[in-house]
Amino acid sequence: MGPNVYRNIARQLNISLHSETVVTDAFLAVAAQIFTAGVTWGKVVSLYAVAAGLAVDCVRQAQPAMVHAIVDCLGEFVRKTLVTWLKRRGGWADITKCVVNTDPSLRSHWLVAAICSFGHFLKAIFFVLLPER
Repeated sequence: MGPNVYRNIARQLNISLHSETVVTDAFLAVAAQIFTAGVTWGKVVSLYAVAAGLAVDCVRQAQPAMVHAIVDCLGEFVRKTLVTWLKRRGGWADITKCVVNTDPSLRSHWLVAAICSFGHFLKAIFFVLLPER
């Protein structure tokens, strides 16, 4: 919904990427802030997006070795803070319930819309190719 939120993370946090301690401390502070009001799948995804954005910043600023520190820090945070919640929710496979719609009526609605669109496309082609009289 707000892709710019996950760009230039280091600049948003006002940190330098030259110290592993600074990077991991900043990441852990953001992670703690994300989950202050509880855990949701959206927040879990957001945590990974922050880690990815920070890793991109590290590579762009010629600090690719910091990416390993971010990955380790993320893994440790998930292990210490989120594992219990994840297990209670059915594990990582359960996230599909939030992002994949399995409602068959929605699929048929999509199919009807696609068929109608294709019909409009054929009509448009017919009128374009119809010789003018």
